[in-house]
Amino acid sequence: MSGVLSLKPSYYEALKRLTLELAGVHLGDDHAFLVETRLGVLARQEGYQNLNQMVDDLFGQGQTRLAIKVVSSLLERDTHFNPDPDGLSIIESYLFPALQKSSKGQPVKILSFACSSGQEPYSLAIMVKKFRQLHPDFQASILGVDYPSPALTRAQDGQYTHFEVQRGLPIRDLISYFDRAGEDWVVKPSLRAMVEFKEFHLLSKLDALGEFDLVLFRNSLAYYSSPAQIRVIRSLSSIVKHDRYLMFGSKEDLPSSSYNFDKVEGYKNLLVKHPKPVVAEVEPDLPKPPPKEYVPDGAKAKPARP
Repeated sequence: MSGVLSLKPSYYEALKRLTLELAGVHLGDDHAFLVETRLGVLARQEGYQNLNQMVDDLFGQGQTRLAIKVVSSLLERDTHFNPDPDGLSIIESYLFPALQKSSKGQPVKILSFACSSGQEPYSLAIMVKKFRQLHPDFQASILGVDYPSPALTRAQDGQYTHFEVQRGLPIRDLISYFDRAGEDWVVKPSLRAMVEFKEFHLLSKLDALGEFDLVLFRNSLAYYSSPAQIRVIRSLSSIVKHDRYLMFGSKEDLPSSSYNFDKVEGYKNLLVKHPKPVVAEVEPDLPKPPPKEYVPDGAKAKPARP
């Protein structure tokens, strides 16, 4: 670590362990400046005189609330609109038509994991609106989840700087789906109504979120340790409906174990959950055959009673 950095090396190692334990994410060995920058801001927000004082308090007092804020600050990602264009193309050309057919008029439920400041969920909402222009019966709701953080609060507000909307958002979409608010841009109410945001620990039990037709967990898997990757995919299996989809980043390498999922042919980053096993039903009107008397090998059966 460089001498210009204020954080003690032992504290940096402790923060790496904390991030791994709470979130399953490897912080890495080259993030010292990021740690200093993000936690320095958090320390000022929390009323500490300097970063070391906050970290002293964190590990000396064992504050759970502060630990969550620290890890959330370290994991906040820089996101932009229309991330992973190849993946969005698959959603538009393959997934939306498939989900429209299978949903049979019911609203399609979409989940965006690690949504950060909300650009992916809002990009999906814009895609839904465009698809609905050609298919008016298509309905969808979008839920974005992430650790509690200032980024998630910004996602809920739906307000972005001019620099942020220029990153990946076509000018036509900006004018159609955003309103000007001083120097910033705010998502229009009709688009905002399609998206919900929720604080959620990504390694928690996911059943509380419900079941979804499409779950997006894109460009995040590589940050997790191998055991955490297994846990994440196993957990995701519990909230994806049968015959529905789990999508990763188009350039991500997926683990060899798929846990109740099959790869969709032609799409290396798209998985479909196994269909529900068919359970044979016994016709209630058919009489059941009487149980046969067990006869050991070599023994003679008893003669039938008259």
